[in-house]
Amino acid sequence: MNYDLDTEEGMANSVAWTQQMFDTLTSKGQWIVPRSGTTIRVDKANKTAYITQGFVPDTSMELVIKAMGWTVEYQ
Repeated sequence: MNYDLDTEEGMANSVAWTQQMFDTLTSKGQWIVPRSGTTIRVDKANKTAYITQGFVPDTSMELVIKAMGWTVEYQ
């Protein structure tokens, strides 16, 4: 499957995958992205994701989350 964010198909696939991941979380739930150690806490009521960068900066998560129509805040 194509997850290249520079392509329309890849972005759509990434958005769908991330939305599915968010759907498994409770509001205020957290997800740690294994590839970077980035922590993402979701506030479903306000559609806001709070990102704490891990050991490797991961700007792709912000792009995908914003493409989902959510707000991103860094902590």
